[in-house]
Amino acid sequence: MKLTRREFLALSGKATAGAVIFAACGIPERELIIQSPIDLPEDLVKGEDAWFATVNPDGRNGDGLIVRVMQGRAKKIAGNIDHPINIGKHSPSDDAELQILYHPDRLATPHFRRTHDGQLSPINWAQAESRLADVLNTSSMTVVTNPQRGHLGWVARRFAEVRGGKYMAFDPLEQGVLHTAVKNVFDADVLPDLDIAHASTVLSFGADWMRSWVSPTRYSVQYGHLRDADHRGYLIHGESRMSQTAASADVWLPTKPGTEGDVALAIAYVIIDEGLASASEVDAFTSSLPAGILNAYRPGDVANRSGVPLEMLLKAAKRFGDSRPSVAFGGGSAGAHVHGTFNLSAIYALNTLVGAVGSEGGVKINPASPVADLTGSATADSFEAWEEEIAHWRAGNVETVIIRGADLVHGLPDSVRVAEALRQVPNVVVFGKIMDDTMAEATIALPETTFFEEWGTDIPEPAPGYQTVGFQQPVISAADSGMAVEARGFGDELLRIAGGEIGAGSMRELVERTASDLYTTGRGSVSAPNATLFRNGALQRGGWWDTGSTGSSQSFSFPNFIRGKTEAEFSDTSGLGLGIDLTLIPFVSSLDNGRLAATPWAQQLPDSISSATWTTWAEINKDDAASIEVGEGDIIFIKSVVGEIEAIAYPHPGVAPGTVGVPIGYGKKEGGRWAEDRGENILSILADHKDEETGALAWAATRVKIQKTGRRMKLPKFEGTVEAFPIEPGVPVLVVAPGETAHEAEEANHHEYQQLFKNDDSRAEIGRDRFGEPIEGSDSHD
Repeated sequence: MKLTRREFLALSGKATAGAVIFAACGIPERELIIQSPIDLPEDLVKGEDAWFATVNPDGRNGDGLIVRVMQGRAKKIAGNIDHPINIGKHSPSDDAELQILYHPDRLATPHFRRTHDGQLSPINWAQAESRLADVLNTSSMTVVTNPQRGHLGWVARRFAEVRGGKYMAFDPLEQGVLHTAVKNVFDADVLPDLDIAHASTVLSFGADWMRSWVSPTRYSVQYGHLRDADHRGYLIHGESRMSQTAASADVWLPTKPGTEGDVALAIAYVIIDEGLASASEVDAFTSSLPAGILNAYRPGDVANRSGVPLEMLLKAAKRFGDSRPSVAFGGGSAGAHVHGTFNLSAIYALNTLVGAVGSEGGVKINPASPVADLTGSATADSFEAWEEEIAHWRAGNVETVIIRGADLVHGLPDSVRVAEALRQVPNVVVFGKIMDDTMAEATIALPETTFFEEWGTDIPEPAPGYQTVGFQQPVISAADSGMAVEARGFGDELLRIAGGEIGAGSMRELVERTASDLYTTGRGSVSAPNATLFRNGALQRGGWWDTGSTGSSQSFSFPNFIRGKTEAEFSDTSGLGLGIDLTLIPFVSSLDNGRLAATPWAQQLPDSISSATWTTWAEINKDDAASIEVGEGDIIFIKSVVGEIEAIAYPHPGVAPGTVGVPIGYGKKEGGRWAEDRGENILSILADHKDEETGALAWAATRVKIQKTGRRMKLPKFEGTVEAFPIEPGVPVLVVAPGETAHEAEEANHHEYQQLFKNDDSRAEIGRDRFGEPIEGSDSHD
């Protein structure tokens, strides 16, 4: 007998209740069992809602999710209370995923055009498969995705390998600097777990970890524990922009862009000079440094270079060194300079000086992936590598490019002219849910399913200090939801085309194989008498983890990245005309890197500092704004050596002087009705500076010229400043004195106009009509 998926899960749910043991299970039993009543037909409309556990590989760090499904439609997303990454919490960006699923502009069918000059026209999947068969029989191919830690990335890499092609991953911001710094300091291939919850002092630089960096949901949960009434931890944050993390800090270090590494080493100087570290800790830190190198980072000198007041720097250093356990970390803009690897390496090295490596409240090295095919780590290729690859496209050396989850045209600076290069590639195949700027350059555009409809895996990075695997399962189908979308999964389609060359026939097969392999280990959060029940239990729980499989503390190795660099390098503004020179600080908005720009939920989610929404704004220091007579609502030019954009000015005291912050994600030319031509794309004008160690884009090293356009526009935001208009004084219906009842107040008649609303006799007594005008012949006076 053939079982439907609902019947299959129902059987497993009923069996699981007595046969599968969940270690520290937090999901209510009822939510597991009601998923699929076996005695009811597949298409029965039932009032009960079902909850399915899953993960979103495209989301932030593999948060465990629970999706509420009613009558075949996904209605709500919540955090999986049992998942160790987010422990029942979830990000607002997860909510926006529902609007991608049911988006009115979702790509419904495949589209094709013979040449780049033609128009994309609808075709059916049979025709699309025929076209794909033709274009994939080429001698040169590049497969591009966003960074993937699970089996979707593995399938893309293996497909490129078996077809003799090349695989590349793209992210507009994170391109390997963070991973390189972690490798330098801890000799670790995966990002470490930051035990913020148990720290007494947290020192961070550049990374807005409470809003957008790496694993914001997990870090926000840990921040709550850090600030617990019984454990009031202390937060010091260094960043040029007043981000959500900076606003939450006890001490904000308003560092000049590019000086974060200098400040970190100045803190090390103070800790050593004040005797706040043991002899062994000092030896471990200084043994890999050139002799006397810290003399270049004396606090007074660094205070002058960084813009951080000396008193504040000394206070931060003494607190970090003396109030332990302490943990230091950095990322984001701190690593987005020509010496970004130096900055982050210096920051992470501070953990050795305070004994934080491998200790509670410090940095915990994560273990390797428990899945043989997966590394458990993913980062994008460097900007330098992308420049080289795009040069091959432009030269006509690549015949086919397959793209999924990477809007290259929107995410790369205009200096590389990627749209122009794609037009030199004969076959551009793009998978996606909604048309974007890159899909607009496709010769074959294919509708892709959402994570609600797919099988997959995800290994969170960073893991929570022990081995963790998230399982993704379909929670709805197109037939159940009533959507008129003929979409297919990217991984399943590559496996179909490969025809067994990769070693699997479907993504579901890979998930089941992974679950079976984990079952054979005989350990972890799910225990069952056989592999089938184990797999069903892992799917119901949303994953597998083993708290006993932790990483080992690695030795400190920091020989090549401490040097005498004291000045950051920025692009030139000398030929850009009048205005003031500021350093550009792009930051991640509610739109992520633009991935969620199509959803109105993400568009209207207010920025945590400015409360701005729906368009591009520019956060500028109030004094800098005053110098060019710019106020809130003024439209300004932001010019770089690459190009220029316009933005609405938002003067703010919480912006370091000499900088301007602009959100990422806006300015798409394609993307559906809520994204198209909304705001400006700040990524397009970034200069092509690169980190000298990794070749990553130094996206915080662009200097811009700010000019006033002379035009104004009201900034859409939730924050105050509601305009008041003069109005005539109102007439109160009733004036009630303290302690009076309404009846007593009516009798007392505290306001003469109250009589106007009683009767004609009462109005005659005060000599005014119902409109308050004097009655002719009366002796009333004003």
